Amino acid sequence: MRGLRDKVVLVTGGGHGREQAGSSLGQAMCVELAKEGAKIVVADLTQDRAEATAEEVRAEGGEALALPVDVVNEASVKEMVDAALAHFGRIDVLVNNAGVFGAYVPLLEIETSQWETVMDVDLKGVFLVTKAVLPSMLERGEGVVINVSSASGLVASEVGAEYTTAKHGVIGLTKQISYDYGHQGIRAVGIGPGVIKTAAFEGAEITPDFPFYDLTMQAPAGRYGEVIEIARAVCFLASDDASFIHGHTIPVDGGSPTR
Repeated sequence: MRGLRDKVVLVTGGGHGREQAGSSLGQAMCVELAKEGAKIVVADLTQDRAEATAEEVRAEGGEALALPVDVVNEASVKEMVDAALAHFGRIDVLVNNAGVFGAYVPLLEIETSQWETVMDVDLKGVFLVTKAVLPSMLERGEGVVINVSSASGLVASEVGAEYTTAKHGVIGLTKQISYDYGHQGIRAVGIGPGVIKTAAFEGAEITPDFPFYDLTMQAPAGRYGEVIEIARAVCFLASDDASFIHGHTIPVDGGSPTR
């Protein structure tokens, strides 16, 4: 991809459990971005998870800094961003990937605490991290913000009202960032992954009992997505090859049906 070499990319939710046999979305993004020549800031809730991904990046010959962050805590976010800027001097690309899932129940069965958790991590976290990174980008007059939404940011599904609402909000926030700062050199874009086979599904037999089986098999692709497919899409959106894409969220979901 054009324009990624030596760019500094911060990925939230970029960690990877050392015990995991497969890849997380964030881990795959970090590794693929590093293969394109980017320098990676891996941010995750624990230093251990962030460092596990950083080690994989270094093993591939890349450069990585691991930092802990709680994306719903403004002080923690500021500390993480300050550390990244102190180490690399700039942040060229921000990938807001940190997120949690819903309760997989209808609205009346959602506990208020569950609603607040999902809205905090999946939407407020995007707001707080972007708010902390933007000033340094604006000072330099350039930067890319990539927000990871979901196919559930475009349609309703069994994942639940809190997740669907938060991910719709991420798409709206992406549009607003583009509107507010596009003329100042900031390119904001989003990606909407479908159901992806992450490490949590590693080795599982895909049967009709598998999560979102019917929804996935009805889609034109007729299969689950692979983490590499999302990671490569993020590389494209981060690169100069996507320089004329502003404000939009690109679904990467195998053509998930809408309703």
